[in-house]
Amino acid sequence: MQQSAVIVCSDVNMLPAACCTLLSVKRNLAKAGVEYLLLGIDLKPNEVAEIDNFGRLHGMAIRVLPYRTPDAGLQARGRWSAATLARLYMDRDIPDHIERLLYLDADVLAVASVDELFTLDFQGRALAAVDDYVMAFPGKSGARQRKIGVGEGGRYFNAGVLLFDWSACRAKGLFARTRDIFEERSHLFENNDQDALNVTFDGDWLVLDPRWNTQTGLLPFVAQPAIFHFTGRKKPWQATVPWVHRRMAKHYAEDLHNTPWASFCRQPSMTGRVAGFLAHLGKQIGGLARLARMRAYFSNN
Repeated sequence: MQQSAVIVCSDVNMLPAACCTLLSVKRNLAKAGVEYLLLGIDLKPNEVAEIDNFGRLHGMAIRVLPYRTPDAGLQARGRWSAATLARLYMDRDIPDHIERLLYLDADVLAVASVDELFTLDFQGRALAAVDDYVMAFPGKSGARQRKIGVGEGGRYFNAGVLLFDWSACRAKGLFARTRDIFEERSHLFENNDQDALNVTFDGDWLVLDPRWNTQTGLLPFVAQPAIFHFTGRKKPWQATVPWVHRRMAKHYAEDLHNTPWASFCRQPSMTGRVAGFLAHLGKQIGGLARLARMRAYFSNN
């Protein structure tokens, strides 16, 4: 039987959200034997203990993989976050027996069954992913593709949810190749490791339905999201929670209740709720042309 795992990378700042991400997958996965991994960036022993306690509270085992940024990556610290760099090096820590790997950003929640991802036919490719929202805007996506050095006119994926044929990635040395690309071209990458990964897998990845990585801007066009991806600076656990994600805040509050991380969730005031709704309304009205373009692309791809 194929050995599968789910992994999230996190430093101490996003640790509560990362644990909620893993828990959300467990709740929406009937398949047995899947391992839950957390690549912990510079975590202290007490922080690792909090992860263990969270797992016990929710009846799951989270295996912490200790991580220190390699010397080759230190030059980019400050411009690229530690978590961004960790993803490029995570192949060094993934257990050798893992054959299929679901990578998730820490600002992701599974809300429906994800079993299909663990039986998906890769059709000879090493990666399956969802188009980034930028694909709805050919001028912008074309400029990005030219800048980072991938085939213009092709597709560009969002790296918040990545399903890997990990055996193939390991055999072909694809992450080592991505690091080489990062070191050569990082000055060109506005979207950090997402750009580097798109260069590595250019034209050689399986396109998934947007429901598997429903980015914030895609919400109006995805009927039944399975995985929410809270793109943008404002997150559901913050007091400035975007209006479209207002119902998601309760997931974090409930899962972090009775943990040392309970204060991670900040409830918006009534004034904040009203302001959030008005801001949402303004974006809807002011961005009608943008919404139309996204609807046209993501309703047909």
